[in-house]
Amino acid sequence: MNRVSPSLRCVGLVAQSTAGEALRHRLWLVVAAAAAAFGGGALGLRALNFGASEPRFLLDAGFGAQWVFGAILAIVATAQLFFAEIERRTVLMVLARPVPRGGFLMGKLGGVLLLLGGFCGLMTGLVVAVLWWRGGGVERADSGLPVLGRWAFLADVAWSGLILWLRLGVLAAMTLLVASYTRSSLFSMTAGFLLLIICQLKHLAQGFLAMMENPLARGLARLYQLLLPDFELLNASDRVVAGEGLSAGLLCTQVLYALTYIGVFGLLAAYCFRHREL
Repeated sequence: MNRVSPSLRCVGLVAQSTAGEALRHRLWLVVAAAAAAFGGGALGLRALNFGASEPRFLLDAGFGAQWVFGAILAIVATAQLFFAEIERRTVLMVLARPVPRGGFLMGKLGGVLLLLGGFCGLMTGLVVAVLWWRGGGVERADSGLPVLGRWAFLADVAWSGLILWLRLGVLAAMTLLVASYTRSSLFSMTAGFLLLIICQLKHLAQGFLAMMENPLARGLARLYQLLLPDFELLNASDRVVAGEGLSAGLLCTQVLYALTYIGVFGLLAAYCFRHREL
């Protein structure tokens, strides 16, 4: 117990320092840009809703803006905050104290998760506020949304924001894994965006996998299916937009799926960082 407590305390301190450094780097401007894009775009283009009701359009636009800007924030913040410590050599002063390398890296990931949590919380609250303002409430039958109880609907929206935060956490963990063994922040960010595209389109690989006849190709495809997460499996907002409820079983599965990948990528990043020359 005496060994665990100091390690957890070190992780918490590094996470707090990382979150504070993110504010000094003005990464909060991404949050402001996302809010402006959603507020101005959704309300300004609500006439181009392609036949959907205005509340559905606003809900879809809000989660879409949250995902796009959140992905940018997750990749850029992870790479910048990690390499800032390396370039300034402050990592040597931190590791000179009783802070293990694995604890330092987990603290960095925790700080990014705190930043992303604040971003998702603010954006989800903004989505609810705009939807309430434009829809006149969530219990109206003509609002284009299912006639659910007020708190049931708000809970679905909140859960969707939580799942999106976990999806961004998986993306941040993958970016940190790349940064832990590379020497360039630009390469790490580029790899992060490539991983974003691959994981976002992973569900399309299911059809190609079924058509493959070469055993080696099928084996490599199955390995790809196992190693990288499928971001479509971490998409709860589409069900809310479609008017479907979120079951407890689905939410538990998504949370477990995301936490598993965050843990695996985080541990791999810690292992790579332990063997990295500083």
